[in-house]
This record gives sequence, structure tokens and C-alpha cells, in this order.
Amino acid sequence: MNNGPEKMIDLAKARVKNAMNTAMNNFSVDMYGTGALTNQIGGLGHIVTSDGTGTVGGINSATYAFWANQFYENPVTGFATTSVGASFNTMWLRTVRGNDKPDLIVCSNDLYAIYEASLQANQRYMNADKAKLGFSELQYKTADVIFDSNTNFGATAEIGYFLNTKYLYVVQHSEAQWTQDDDKVPVNQDAVVIPIYWMGNMICTNRSLQGKLIDVA
Repeated sequence: MNNGPEKMIDLAKARVKNAMNTAMNNFSVDMYGTGALTNQIGGLGHIVTSDGTGTVGGINSATYAFWANQFYENPVTGFATTSVGASFNTMWLRTVRGNDKPDLIVCSNDLYAIYEASLQANQRYMNADKAKLGFSELQYKTADVIFDSNTNFGATAEIGYFLNTKYLYVVQHSEAQWTQDDDKVPVNQDAVVIPIYWMGNMICTNRSLQGKLIDVA
């Protein structure tokens, strides 16, 4: 029915493309996961915790304090435009060692909005004919500041990861890099199954230079 000159789309090719898009979206969510779910990688939720505890790479930070990540809890419930800068300052100082410093700050949507609003208060209009409010790109010191909705595990998550990406990697098996296997034909269906394999994990080689900014519970 979907073959020859009447074929409108290559159904198998389209479904493989959809499967890959779904896998990429799910993998993006897993980048912030704890690894607690079946077949989930140990993402930032596992490596950079809210209190620095946990066993990462077989090293328990309760036993080896040097392996604990940095963290800071905003002392007042709810970040505010007047105080978010002070929290960023504190978190920054905790994650800098000499020339090593965060190069990426990933915020939940709500925290990003508060940070941007704190900067807009000081924005000046240079063009007499056009006034523009907001910024296309944000930075804090030398680190890029971005938002990712996948960090929002709640409506008011207010999470900020201060990351030194020099020490963060995603590693994968050389033979399972979104590798498509041969078609499999089920014995009870007029259809084919196309397996796609990926095997790997997120790893960290210096956990003490990663930080997590959170709101007070």
C-alpha cells in the first residue's frame, strides 16, 4: 500500500527519523537526570547534587571530601532581582580555583528570567529611535548564561548549574553511537523492527569545580 509510484513517503525512513528525534529529546532530559530511571545515564543530577553528597565514579564524597561538588542555597525563599547577583557572586567564588572557573551557567527558566530582569534594570537605550528591552545573550563574568527547560523539574525549580566543562564529558561505546542494526522481522507480524543502540555515560574528572545554585527549601 505504501510502495511503487503511489508511495507518498518512505514510512520506514520517516519512522527511524522520528525515533532518532525522540531519542535526542529524551537524552537531553537525561543530561540533567540522576540515573535512577531504567537505562538512564548519570547526568548532572547525579554528578552535581544539591548538597555535594553522593558516590560518583565509585568515589564517595562522604569519605573523600575533595570529591564533593560545590553548592549554595539562596538564604531567602525565592530569588529576587535585587539579590540574585549576590547569590551568583557566592557560587562563583566557590567554583574558582586559580585560572579554573566556570565557563557555562545553565539556569532553569525561572532563574534565568530573574537574572535577566536584574540586568534589564540597568539597561540604557543608545538608539534615540528604538528602545529595546532584554538581551539576546547573557553572561556572568566570563561564563555564558543560558536556560534549558529540561532543568525545570518543578514549576518553581530555580536551579543554576555552574559548570566547568573542561572536566565534564559524555563518553560512548565505539560500536553503539546511535547505531542502526539490521531490520528484524517478527514471526507474528507483517512488519519490521529496526533496533537503534546507544551505550555511554556522562563522566566528571573534577567534581569539586562544579557547582549548583538552588533556592531555599
